[in-house]
Parts: sequence; structure tokens; C-alpha cells
Amino acid sequence: MSMTVLADSLLSYTIEPDPNPLTVSTAKDPVCGRLDITVGLGDSGPAYCKSVKVRIPIGAGDRALTENRAQLTSAIVGASGWTARPGFADGTWQVFEFVPQRPVQVTGSAVTLVVSQIEVNKTVGEADIEIIEETSPTNGSFTSKTTEACVTKFPAEFVFRHFHPTKVMVCNGEKAVLKWDGSADAAYTMFWDRSSQDVSNVREWTTPQPLTAPTGFMLQATVTAGGQTLTHTLTTVVMVERPDLEVGHLDIAGRTTFRGGPLEGLIQDRMYLHVTRPGNTDKTPSFRTQGPGIIRVQLSIGTLPAGQIARAGVKIGNSQTTTVVLSGPAPYTASAVEPIKAGVTVDLDVYWPDQIFSGDAWWWWYPLGPQEPPVRI
Repeated sequence: MSMTVLADSLLSYTIEPDPNPLTVSTAKDPVCGRLDITVGLGDSGPAYCKSVKVRIPIGAGDRALTENRAQLTSAIVGASGWTARPGFADGTWQVFEFVPQRPVQVTGSAVTLVVSQIEVNKTVGEADIEIIEETSPTNGSFTSKTTEACVTKFPAEFVFRHFHPTKVMVCNGEKAVLKWDGSADAAYTMFWDRSSQDVSNVREWTTPQPLTAPTGFMLQATVTAGGQTLTHTLTTVVMVERPDLEVGHLDIAGRTTFRGGPLEGLIQDRMYLHVTRPGNTDKTPSFRTQGPGIIRVQLSIGTLPAGQIARAGVKIGNSQTTTVVLSGPAPYTASAVEPIKAGVTVDLDVYWPDQIFSGDAWWWWYPLGPQEPPVRI
């Protein structure tokens, strides 16, 4: 599924089809599915929401989702005080509006917008849907902002489900076994820990190496139909009992090997990576680790208007791995830690709202074992 969010959008969206994935109908077997659209806070700071509209394309082509607009229904999950209004026709669209009783500030609490009873049409492809939010950063001067997404419709015979490990937790040093159901007309690729492998010829797969830390796995199915290449992914996580590195405390249950120095070099003194304050124009840096360690993020604010947030954290690639979020009224101080492997590039991330006047964000690096130099900025 692909999604395009305009630069001024204040909200974020996660769209999950059910059944997972959606398949097209046949003459004898109409397929009814649903879309669960989870609404969250975007990266632009505070957001007040007045309404959200979901526009479903109607028609028989590959860019439309269903021909039966009259059957579509809508609902709200996970939030009180919201109303799912009846859908209405707008040309080749069926429009559903979801409205809170009054403009509401979007926070970490999940709100899920549901469009169900979707009788998927008979043409494979990617159906274009639109999400139009009416939002404001200040609970005033609400404006419309559009997010565009593509919902994939697979061939009727396509099956891809039940991706799971045979054991949700393995011992440290044990291999994991993963299983799934998948039709034979697709190619399957497994991704994990910056590695990948073609697994098209199997439906049960054992990791090439034993696991020593909790590991996420992503299985991607690719199928070509109607002249288009369509993909769908499923994810799962395998936990590891007594992993090599634990946040907060280091508990070594097995043999430990130190390379490059004596035991007394295991934990070195902390060192500053960066410090920034509101109004600074300098860009927070990136650095590449030479060995494993722990990053500590601390955020302190002295003044912050009610309803505003300040945020500091670290990113590895496009993933936000640790975030400290503070909201008014001030003052506040909070911190978090994140274990980091050797040989990765880490970006320091901070957000200060325009109205904040005092505050500090710090990042410290705690190397594990002797490292010369410890980091490269």
C-alpha cells in the first residue's frame, strides 16, 4: 500500500484492509471486506481535529474499489464522542464523514475509522482513496488537508496470511522457525536484521543464524496480475530470553567475550553527542557507531504553552526508536535510553514548538567496551 501525505498535514494514518489482503470478487463469489484507518498525531506538533472525510472510489476499473456504493457502511472504534455520519455520493466517490462532538486534540490515543461491507470489484489493481482532515494547530482557523492512499486489490485466488513464529520466544542462541500460508502464484521475500532471503519455495523457514536479541521479521509477497506488480507485507516479532543487551540493566547469562581491551574498559565515561536549545538554527548531527553502546536522551523545558509539545529522540534510518515527549504546563524533565548496535548511523532528532522560550535537549553516548574512537560525528 502506498500513501502520499501533503506537507501541511497534521495527522498520520495507518490503513489496514480486512480480510488481509483484499482480493477481487468473482461472478460467483462477491468478496466483502473493510478498511480500518487508524488516526494518529503527525510530526508537525499539536493538532486539533474538526472532522475527517474518507472518500471511496466507485466503479469497475483498477483504480476504483467497489461498484456497490449502497452497501458501504461506516463506524468509529476506540473513541467516544465521535459520530460516523451516513455516506453520501459525490460523483464517482462515496464519502464518509467522521466528526467529534467538538474539535478535539489528537494525542496518542488511537481513533480508528472503519468503512466496511466493501464488495470489492472484479479488477485487480490499486484503488485510490482520499482522506481529508479539517485540522488546526491552535484550535482555530481550521483548514482542509488531503492524504492520498492506494489500497491493493489482489487476484481472487491470492492467499497470504497466518505469518507467525512457532515459538514467540526462543532461548538466546536458538534459531527461530516461522510459518505462513501463501498461494503458489506469488514470490515471497523474508527481511530481518538488515538481511533478506527468497523464500518462495517454502512455507516454513528457519533463521540461518541463532537469535541473540528480539528480532522483527517482515515477509513480502509479490504477485503480477493484469499487467501490474502488486505487493503485500506481513510482520511478526520473535522475542529472545535473556538477550545479549537489555535496556536499564545488563544481565549476562552466558559466556562473554571482550575484544580490543581489558575488562575495566567495559563501561566508559559518558560523552556528550550534542545539546540544543529552542531557537537554535544548527542541525542536529548524525553519527556512526564504531561499537555497541547506549544512547541516553534527556529533554527539559522551563516554559511551554498549554497544549504544546516538545520532543527529542533518535532515529535509525526512517525508524523513530526512542522518543521523549513533554507537554505543557512546564517545567518538565524526562529521559529515555536506547541500545544501539555497532556499525549503524544514528540521527539525533528534536522538535521545539515556536512558542517555547526555555529548554534543553541532550544526547549522551555510553560505549560498551573500548572503542577508539568511540563514535564518528
